[in-house]
Amino acid sequence: MSYIREDKSEFLQYDNPDFQVFFRKNYIPAAFKFDEIFIHWHDEVEFLYVVEGSVGYRLNGSYVKMNAGEGIFVNSRQLHVIASENVDCVLYCLIFHPMILSSSNCIAATYVNTIINNDSIPHMFLSEEIPWHKKILHSIKNIENYEKSTDFCDENYVEPIGHELSTMKEIYDIWYTLYLNLGIEKSGKVSQNHDLYTVKQMIGFIQDNYKEKIVLDDICNIGSVGKTKCTALFNSYTNMTPMEYVKSYRIDKSTAMLTQTDMSVTEIAGEVGFMDGSYFTKAFRSCLGMTPLEFRKCMRNEK
Repeated sequence: MSYIREDKSEFLQYDNPDFQVFFRKNYIPAAFKFDEIFIHWHDEVEFLYVVEGSVGYRLNGSYVKMNAGEGIFVNSRQLHVIASENVDCVLYCLIFHPMILSSSNCIAATYVNTIINNDSIPHMFLSEEIPWHKKILHSIKNIENYEKSTDFCDENYVEPIGHELSTMKEIYDIWYTLYLNLGIEKSGKVSQNHDLYTVKQMIGFIQDNYKEKIVLDDICNIGSVGKTKCTALFNSYTNMTPMEYVKSYRIDKSTAMLTQTDMSVTEIAGEVGFMDGSYFTKAFRSCLGMTPLEFRKCMRNEK
């Protein structure tokens, strides 16, 4: 589970709040819908390793496809979201906060901040065909031996003694390999990705105000850009126009209300920023392939 900070970045909830590492081995069926997973960013760094099938990733306006034997490193605070390739997929997901690597100011300044604050490294595609990439990918897989993953559903499952230390050993190995092969300049200064900053500002405004009336001029004003630039940025980073993003975000918010409350469709439409219940139903059907009431019935029948 995750929450949103004031700057609209994602605040992850870990299995153990005192050990900021998230690890899962996930099976994603071909028919799985990613409708509830919205484009987001967080302070944590993220690693994916695909072991079967393939999966897509939208990241800062780029689209990366990963097949079995491939993966990706996603740096801190990058806009990203997983995407379906319509095939069954098995992958490892490792997410951790950079602070767990920073046992001293020296290590933080030399080995951690030089990577996470470097805008020239938003992400890195990883492949088993490259030896040092393969080392990172196999270190990710090794964590399965220490961390309780989604495969271990048995309520009697007991994590191995010292699993946190074993997991940290693999994470340090991953980071050491990454650092050695990135050619980091200790004194190098990097410039801010201004477009990424602007998109985050505009997305944050939408997330704050989706219940209210929003027009394109409002979004442009927040980003201090014209309509053409605003539309181009949204198309590049989210694969949507600004107003399509507004509509999709409102629908995304409505799905929780449909499943968790008994509010009427009209009430929910107004609560998430749709001024007209019939338009909400039409937009919902266009996005999810069913009406709000059909969605509510479907979700409740699954529970």
